[in-house]
Amino acid sequence: MANVERASYRAVLKPGVDGTESLSSAVRAAAAQAKRLVDDGVLLTVGMYRHGDQLFLYAEHIYEGERADLESIRRAPDDWGWLHGLLRPFPAMHGRDVEDVEWAYMHPVFWFDEPKGVEYYTRGPAPDARCGRIAVLYPDKLMDYVCHHQAIVHEGLLVGDRYQFISIHDNVLFSYFERPRDRGMRNISGVDRPSEEIERWLAADPASHFDHFPEANGDDFLIIDTLFDFGR
Repeated sequence: MANVERASYRAVLKPGVDGTESLSSAVRAAAAQAKRLVDDGVLLTVGMYRHGDQLFLYAEHIYEGERADLESIRRAPDDWGWLHGLLRPFPAMHGRDVEDVEWAYMHPVFWFDEPKGVEYYTRGPAPDARCGRIAVLYPDKLMDYVCHHQAIVHEGLLVGDRYQFISIHDNVLFSYFERPRDRGMRNISGVDRPSEEIERWLAADPASHFDHFPEANGDDFLIIDTLFDFGR
């Protein structure tokens, strides 16, 4: 049975690239290929988002069998060549080796639901919007944030937006979500019981973990621009 593996990626534009025709052309080419990957059943949903010189990519990879090829998924945007030559390289571990990548894989941190097959995760009806938002954590608060949110995931009781997916690279968080937010409320366990872990997180003063964007008007996360998105 075909299943879905979600992944997010982060890239940073090289100096002098912003506003060039090379960048516009590369984004158009990536969008065209992204649509083909969705149409061909390689991806279920994909979106690219931008804030300043930072780019973020969300992709739902379709795979057959019991396990996804995680190494291929981590390398996918580089293998596709999206915006190749326009991005600042990041060092990344591949097996025992360190090599430069243009799209850094972001490690998953938090989600409310887990795909149980392509049919289970196919939207119906389509969302009003596929959105991205970002946040920056204070370095000394990073592990506290991650530990609390992984504890909530492992407990599996907190109910929320089934399509939300938060990942981290360095101290930057990227959150993919869809609107309306309340059209698919789920939790991982399927058990209707209050979450003790969310109470521990709320007691830890969540706002104190974030280096807030002024333009976010007090919110922990800042909604960013969508360059393209496609999905089923």
